[in-house]
Amino acid sequence: MPIWLARWAGTMWFWRLSVSCHMSRSLCCAVGKAKHVIYLAFLDQVFRAGPTRVFGFIANKRTLIHPQSSESMPLNALTEAIKGIYSAIRLNSSNITGGQGLGVNVDVANNTYFIGQNMAQLARHLVINLCPNVGPHKPDEFFQFVKPVQDKNGKWGMSAGLKALRRLTNLRFRVTHRGKKDKNGNLIPSPIYRVKGVVFEPKYGQEGASAKKVTFQRKEFNEATQEITTSEMSIYDFYELHYKKRLRLWQLPLIETNKAGYFPMELCEVERFCPYPFKLDGDMTTKMLRFAVQAPKERKMQIEKMVAQLQWGNDRFLKQFGIQMDSTMPRVEARVIPNPGISFGNKIVNPGVSGRWDLRGLKFIEPNPQPLKSWGICVTQDCCDQPTVAAFYKNWSNIYKGHGGRIQNDPIIFRAQGSQYTEVVQNAWHTVGKKFNANPQIIFFILKDKSAWYYERLKRSSDCRYAMPTQMLNLQQVRKGQAQYCSNVCLKVNAKLGGCTAVAVKTQAGQPLKPNSVAPHFDNTPTMFIGADVSHGAAGHLSPSVAAMTVSMDKAATKYAAGAQTNGWRVEIIQPYNMMQMLQPMIKQWRQRNGTFPKRVFYMRDGVSEGQYAHVMQHEFPAMKKAFEAAMASEKAAAPLFTIIIATKRHHIRFFPDSNAADKNGNALPGTLVEREVTHPFQYDFYLCSHVAIKGTARPVHYTVLHDEVKLPPAKLQEMIYHQCYQYVRSTTPVSLHPAVYYAHLVSNRARPHEMGLFTDRVPEDVKHGILRAALGNYAKLQKARKARQKDSQTSQSDERDKICPKLMPLGREAKPGAKEAFEAGMWFV
Repeated sequence: MPIWLARWAGTMWFWRLSVSCHMSRSLCCAVGKAKHVIYLAFLDQVFRAGPTRVFGFIANKRTLIHPQSSESMPLNALTEAIKGIYSAIRLNSSNITGGQGLGVNVDVANNTYFIGQNMAQLARHLVINLCPNVGPHKPDEFFQFVKPVQDKNGKWGMSAGLKALRRLTNLRFRVTHRGKKDKNGNLIPSPIYRVKGVVFEPKYGQEGASAKKVTFQRKEFNEATQEITTSEMSIYDFYELHYKKRLRLWQLPLIETNKAGYFPMELCEVERFCPYPFKLDGDMTTKMLRFAVQAPKERKMQIEKMVAQLQWGNDRFLKQFGIQMDSTMPRVEARVIPNPGISFGNKIVNPGVSGRWDLRGLKFIEPNPQPLKSWGICVTQDCCDQPTVAAFYKNWSNIYKGHGGRIQNDPIIFRAQGSQYTEVVQNAWHTVGKKFNANPQIIFFILKDKSAWYYERLKRSSDCRYAMPTQMLNLQQVRKGQAQYCSNVCLKVNAKLGGCTAVAVKTQAGQPLKPNSVAPHFDNTPTMFIGADVSHGAAGHLSPSVAAMTVSMDKAATKYAAGAQTNGWRVEIIQPYNMMQMLQPMIKQWRQRNGTFPKRVFYMRDGVSEGQYAHVMQHEFPAMKKAFEAAMASEKAAAPLFTIIIATKRHHIRFFPDSNAADKNGNALPGTLVEREVTHPFQYDFYLCSHVAIKGTARPVHYTVLHDEVKLPPAKLQEMIYHQCYQYVRSTTPVSLHPAVYYAHLVSNRARPHEMGLFTDRVPEDVKHGILRAALGNYAKLQKARKARQKDSQTSQSDERDKICPKLMPLGREAKPGAKEAFEAGMWFV
């Protein structure tokens, strides 16, 4: 029988947690709220013990999956989507105890996993999925796509297919060639092994590390001579001799494990429920969304079904610790913040609780300041004829003028020249400039498909060479020429040209506001909004993290400038030197536009987990204050008041309102606010549903105020955040996140094509390694830096290991005087 070894780790006094659930907030803080993280982590383990040890569930972090009852759907031959049960202990404010309480957050968790199958079969599907050049072939011909390749210097390296097999790392598998039988004659499954990697060594040449190429020293005892003899034996011969297994797919590279050596792929069976942590392609994403989307009523029923499957009442581990659970969802109080009016140039629209408005007949509150004089429409890849483009332009221009847009000259319509995207942009820039004898204000590019690669390259060349606004058009939409599509393009173009769509205004009972009026919540106090976000490269890639910051540039906080820069590898906290580099120029621009420095600053931060709140206060906040001090030093202006707010969308809290308080889909109405019961007992936080969910169950945004010097009353702060969600420039609905955060998210992704040296997720890994070696001097330095980064838990201290990260290409390297400054201060990212 198995023997379990345990060691003493410490004593946990749960009376502290019990006291905190019944005492006041101040006393609870005195007891020591830092200890709660340890207690809750332990309770999470207690709640997972019963399902995993008794009820047959499999745990993947905080997600529980049942092999028989969990719903699943294959996305392709490689992966499947599975609905699991998300379960986590939460400390929350409690109406029952009158103070703090404990709750279990249960929700549907939709994740992607490798399909359990033979390793050789899975490897084939993986290479087919990742390598477009892999043509039709029989399974036993697959080996030719994972053979090493020879470079121009005669050195053997990894082929694209062999590199794709790196994604097998850490997969769990069992072997099929051996196993013991129990007393009833049933085969006992082999131990579970974990893939360390696919074997590759240049010394094996063209054939690679196949079962016939890889050998080992076999020792045998010779009874006749009483000596131990050593002979060289291949992996292929070993399996044939010892296990009577003649390998059929011996040409495939071997699988290496940490302790058990090498295994042939065809003898390995990948376990089900191995997470697929990589980015999904377009088709997989579409299928995943269809699988995951659930109407509120369906999701609620699914959650209640999952709670029943957890069997809290029969869980002996919970009983052992004296834990009793109420399996019904708690009822929480909510209120709906009144919606704002949407002030356009000729009318104020009241969307009510519908959360929608129509642009027909409405004029932008601020059209493009400079009329369109020097601009063009470029047809790429010869995808569209002249009459179709002319018809689209006529339709679009009429709609834009109807919204108040200013057009002085018709555009020049021309076909793209050049085989490379750099030549296409260069020729387009010169064609428009020569035609109108002026710098191009904007160029439209018609694209034949939704190729992200081509789109990003055109954007990068336009942004980084000429600081020129561009607008990409989809060929199918150009051919249709629908009014709604044209209006959506108008929203983007007007913002890129310096205009403004509309302003959210607070309607006052009995005092209707006049059109074109602005009534923000700032009491005429100069107020700035800063949004910040950090995006990371896809799993398995070496792309650096990209930090992005946006800054509101007008009194109503409708126009934003933005900056972005690489931020190290997998580093969430924005580095101080990045904060200074991005923020200081935008503060000075704000001063030039508004005639004064801001008196109040709201810093809206996205993507930060609760464990990193302290890092924001310890590193980002001081760096931000230093940026303001540097920008304001020449005028010796007083420092503004700061309020730091974290906006989080990645959580598992969902609300299911009563039918009389829900929209037609069963979701919470826009403006629904929850600030008790499910909120944190110690922090200033609330949940806000500001948008209308087109499909599925609406996810509220969790706002947490970490630091508050402005000290707006909570109701006013919540109303201000909600109303500004109606000012997102390219939408006719309120958005789910505050626009400052939403724009920062856009910028961090839009800046990806600006990565230096083609350092993107689509570039082969060996090219990336070469770029890194050139940037660092030697690759070992990078490896050491990355290990150090993991060891100190992503602290944000500014040091050399982050500064060696390749920087983004600067904007407007070849721009004419004034073009770069205007581009950086505008909304080039929408």
